[in-house]
Amino acid sequence: MQTEVTRLKSYLIQVNVKESGVELEKAKKQVIERIRNEGRVKGFKKGSAIPDAVIVREYGEEFISNQALDVILDKIYPKILKKENIIPVAAGKVTEVKSLNPVEFIIEIEVLPEIEIDEKKVKKISLKKTEVTTNDDEVDTEIKAIEKRFTHFHEAGSHTEDGADTSNTTIENGDRVTIDAQWYEKKGGEAIAETRVPGYPLVIGSNTFIPGFEAELIGAKAGDEVAFDITFPSDYHSEIFKNKKVHFIVKIEKLEKPHTPEWNEKFIEGLRGVKTDFNGFKELLKKEIQERKEYDARSKDEHELLTKILEIVDFEVGEHLLSHETDRVLAEHKQNLEGQGFTLKDYLSHLKKSEESYKDEVVKPEALRRLKAELILRKLREVMNIEATDAEVAEEISKVIAQYTSEDVKKRLTEKLIPGDSYYEEIKSRLAYKKVVDSFFA
Repeated sequence: MQTEVTRLKSYLIQVNVKESGVELEKAKKQVIERIRNEGRVKGFKKGSAIPDAVIVREYGEEFISNQALDVILDKIYPKILKKENIIPVAAGKVTEVKSLNPVEFIIEIEVLPEIEIDEKKVKKISLKKTEVTTNDDEVDTEIKAIEKRFTHFHEAGSHTEDGADTSNTTIENGDRVTIDAQWYEKKGGEAIAETRVPGYPLVIGSNTFIPGFEAELIGAKAGDEVAFDITFPSDYHSEIFKNKKVHFIVKIEKLEKPHTPEWNEKFIEGLRGVKTDFNGFKELLKKEIQERKEYDARSKDEHELLTKILEIVDFEVGEHLLSHETDRVLAEHKQNLEGQGFTLKDYLSHLKKSEESYKDEVVKPEALRRLKAELILRKLREVMNIEATDAEVAEEISKVIAQYTSEDVKKRLTEKLIPGDSYYEEIKSRLAYKKVVDSFFA
């Protein structure tokens, strides 16, 4: 087998392959034998002694030759990759058959793009690292968000098994009321068409209704009917109601009192799987917020670095590689939306986009940016000869293991995360890329 390699693009290699005609004849015999055993020939049973000439006449010389070429390609394709040290990102594609005797064809193979970096220009890049801190107000905001998420309601005046105080039967801030509201042009006037709000659950103080509406309900009880006027704000979303005075009649159908979770050890353990008191949880939360902010800051810094590098280094990415990454990012988007209680279909309906347009306009650019970032960091790691040390990897693995409370899990991870293990090598690569990025920041 003879091969001649030409790079057509940064991501596309062309290989001119020559093989002897003898190999074609061998492949033809394989094809004929396969047809004899598995194919259909008029007047013969499968597996019977059908003469070669009959099979060729039935299927045609061109069909037999094309099938034989596929046999040759399947056999020698791995040899081509090994001989020329090619790592494909997609299956090769035969673009031209020059000859069948001897066999000569051209195959194009998509590979990772070749990236050329001007080291002098790259070394001139110097950026300031984004520093982040976390204050007590941010922790308190997170605490309130958790309380809101786990707050449940009991009907006012009812008996509760969990000790909630429901004795106050008048509406207060934080209560949840179910209302039936009707809007009128004025007191005693005509009802405004299509403005009735039946059976609506409203948390007092959430400011989800017109400014002033919720405050008017404070002090009322279940079964009460409350009437009042409200003038809509000038920036109200509906032109019809801007600055308009409207009379409301609101029936309080149900009143429920909130029961906020108690910050005891049991509740905290259910949240994070650790036993600690409230102050200990706040410290844990502060650390989580700080880590989250550091991650976001790092993503911002990496994006800024990539932008700078792409001003002096640019390259094309192959169609198959980009398509694969686009599908992967789309799957990630779907998973993230599902985690928030949405489906991609509903989300796209809200955006008024089809899945194809969303992929082209949103997902594909993100996939391209991610790919270029990964490929550039890989090239910089190679050029700068940066690797993570064994000590750095061991420290990172210790952090990973420390996240687990089960001693059995810790033991199994310690035994698994050793050189050669895929996750160990992934950690090592990630640390090396981090060192590459850090080298550009003061």
